[in-house]
Order: sequence, then structure tokens, then C-alpha cells
Amino acid sequence: HFKLLVEELHVKGEAKIKNAMKESFKILNEARMNGQGSMCNQAIMLITDGAMEDFESVFEEFNWPERRVRVFTYLIGREMTFAQNTQWIACNNKGYYTHISTLADVQENVMEYLHVLSRPMVINHDHDIIWTEAYMDTVLPNTKELFNTKAQSLLLMTSVAMPVFSKKKETLSHGILLGVVGTDIPLMEVMKLAPRYMLGAHGYAFLLNNNGYILAHPDLRPLYKDGKKLKPKPNYNSVDLSEVEWEDTDEMLRTPMVKGETGSIILNIRASVDKGKRPMYLINNYFYTNIAETPFSFGMVLTKGHGSLMFTGNVSVEEGLHDLTSPDLSIASEWTYCETDIDPDHRKYTQHQAVIRYLQGKEPDLECDELLLQQTLFDAVVTAPLEAYWNALMLNDRLESGVETAFLGTRSGLMRIMRYAGTETRVAKKFLTPSDKDNLFTIDHFPLWYRLAVENTPGRFYYYAVNDKGVKYVIAITAVTVSSGERTAMAGGEFHYCSHGSLYGEQL
Repeated sequence: HFKLLVEELHVKGEAKIKNAMKESFKILNEARMNGQGSMCNQAIMLITDGAMEDFESVFEEFNWPERRVRVFTYLIGREMTFAQNTQWIACNNKGYYTHISTLADVQENVMEYLHVLSRPMVINHDHDIIWTEAYMDTVLPNTKELFNTKAQSLLLMTSVAMPVFSKKKETLSHGILLGVVGTDIPLMEVMKLAPRYMLGAHGYAFLLNNNGYILAHPDLRPLYKDGKKLKPKPNYNSVDLSEVEWEDTDEMLRTPMVKGETGSIILNIRASVDKGKRPMYLINNYFYTNIAETPFSFGMVLTKGHGSLMFTGNVSVEEGLHDLTSPDLSIASEWTYCETDIDPDHRKYTQHQAVIRYLQGKEPDLECDELLLQQTLFDAVVTAPLEAYWNALMLNDRLESGVETAFLGTRSGLMRIMRYAGTETRVAKKFLTPSDKDNLFTIDHFPLWYRLAVENTPGRFYYYAVNDKGVKYVIAITAVTVSSGERTAMAGGEFHYCSHGSLYGEQL
């Protein structure tokens, strides 16, 4: 837009520098009064082939005596007639005067303002940290052990960077900028800091920047399929919070989050699951706060009735380890039971392998979530009899025809699966496989069947039909809860899926 306006300008007469100066001071003063911008340095840069006056009256009115705005001047060309005025403007407004006589001077001399502005930071050891907007990037090229396809390695990222200044005593007063140091951070890694198991079946966490744009949210889907390729959607990094939390019609959530405030709000929500096919009516508690020294705000959602209570149980490590190694058992591969990214030697382990090696004492240096491990061990022990029970059903011919799989999931991300039909004879071949993200415990949601189960009466089966590209089957689900007095917590759910419309369920 600016380029187009410049192209329409016709050069004639002299520049109206005084008017431009006054307007610049008004804009900067208004920004400072309203707390806009970084609230750090304010500067005006005057690029001219000669200032015919020194504009002292403008500086007296707008900038003196505080001199909040620094003025840098650049004299272009070999003509030195008005050099004194140009130099006086900079020197009397805490700026820097530069003479650029040839093209060769441009790159080196134009950057002089950086050294002037950075001097106070160098002397005070006060280095700013900058965080970028979200952007899409491919992680390291040699990551076959982490990602199966190139599309999977295309992640939303943010970069954090800070300046590096010379600390040599002899050059300290010059404020010499050596360069910039920074690193890229996948936003998926940031979201792991909000443990999934503590947010309940419908809970989630999200991040947004001070423009109201989403950095991470379960409903932010930045990629689309173009044939066999996954590509970023246009404007994927400028999706506003109001586009996903659309029930916030009065912006009672968005406004304080953009301002970096801390607080909470309750909203009645109509959430959609199963790719928009099924609605759920929920009452959500939103909690939000700013993240210090970043332009980001963190939000967390707990649904009324879920996420506020958690039951715990103690079992011995030896007892839990025995049941944790059962072949019918798996744990959520995207959850962080143990931190495997810190030490390169640990990256070869899956979460399941890391947990077992840690509990066996083979990898004592692993950093693990003790509360989550305690819950996982307890769930492994109390659900261990299911394998024998499901086998007994099959051996005693108590299994109705058409039942293909029985499975159970717990709030610790643990799953037990019994396959009654082989791969060749199964109707729902993709169900509960790594490619079927909707029905597995992932970094940002509990499985679809788990979420539907907790919204129905515990102990009673709820049935829903699935039509996956012409493949039809029925899923039967029930919630498993534990009560103590008047308090009830979700423990897990038992499920079966069946072909041919045959329904079967056994209450725990």
C-alpha cells in the first residue's frame, strides 16, 4: 500500500519536513500515552538531501526537555551546504548523524542507529527477547525416527531470539551488536506443558498472541489435502480466536486475553465432535493468563463435571510393571509420561518403552511425570483381569457373531484391546490404528468414543453407527466411574465395535 502511494508522488519544490515532523511526534506520543507498541525506544529517522532549517520550534513543542523520541538524520549526496542543520537535529535529540555520499556507504552507515539504541541495553545487561508469530515449517530433514512422512514433519512453529552484544570492557560504551541468537520451537512442544490427563475428557489448552490470533488450539487445522499432499491453508497463521471460540459473542474471553490479563469466564458451549456430525452441549470454565516476557496468552478449558476431580490409587511398582508389559496394553504415544527429548540416547524409546525402562531402574536419568505414572500403574493393575475375561467370552462361545473388537480406555491414556477378528476379516480395518487419530488419545483431545461415553449414564451402553467411506459398523460404549460419597470421577470406558449391526455389551 505504501509503495503504491509513493509511486503516485510527484517531486517538486521542497519537502514539507516540518509538517512531517509534527505528525510523527503526534503519532508517537499518542502510542506512548495509550501503551501501544513495545514501550521501549521511540525514534524518527530523517533521510534528506539537506535540511534548510533546524526545526528547533518543533522540538521545543513536542520533544524537549525529556527528549523521549530520538531523531536520527541521514544526509544523502555530496552536497554539504545544509550539513550543519542536519547534524544539529540529531545531536540535540539523542540521535546520530550520518553522511551517506555514495552507494557503498549505505549498508554500513544506515545500521548505525542500532548501536546507538543498544548502548543502554549493553551497559545495563538488559537484553530483549523476541517471539515471532506462528509459522509453518518442516523440522529437521533427518527425522525418520520421529515422522513417517514429510507431511507429518510440517509443523506450526514459533521462533524466540535475542541480540548478542560485545561485553569487552574496551568496547562496552560503544554498544556493539555482534548478532542475534535464536531457536525454533514447535508449538506442539509448548502444548505438552499442559498435561492432557489433568484437563478431563473435554478439556483442552490453547495459546494466542496479542493480536488475538491462535498459535495452538484443538480446532485450529492449518493444513489441507491437495491430492496426496498436505499444504498450509491461506492465512493459516492469522486465524482469530473468535473463529473457533465463536460462542464468545461479546468477546468477554478474547478482549482480556489480548490485553494479557488473568481471569476466568463461564460459557455455554455447543461443541461438535466426529468431524461435525455430533453435537455436545457443555458448560465450559475458561481460565486464562499471560505468559511472562512473551506476547502470548495461555488459556485452559475445564468442562463442568469433568477435570475438577481425580481419583488416585497406589500399587507397587513390581505389580504394576508385570501388568504394564501385557501384549494387549498400550499407552498414549503423544503424551509425555517420560521426557525423551532431553538426552539424545533416550529418543529411540517410545513412551511405553521409556516408562518400563524407568520403572525397571534401567534409565534412572529420565524425567518422568510421577503422578501420571502412578495412575498408569494403578490402571494397568485393576484392568489386568479383562484380558482373561474377554478370552473366556470367546472360549465359552458367549460372544455374539459380528463382534470384532473389545477395548477399554482409562483417563491415564492406557488402552487394552482384544481383537476377535483378524485383519483380513475385520470390517473396520482402520479403527484404533495410528492413522485413526480421532479414536486415539492424542496431544490435544481424548478419543471420540471416550468423550461420548462420559456424557452418557455410567453403566448403560450408548450405541452409535459409523459409516467410514461405505464401511459400516456400530460402536457400543459405556462410562466407568468411581464414587466416594457424593463425589464421582471418571475412570475410563469399556467399548465394543461390531459389524453387521450386531450389538453386544457386558457391564463392568
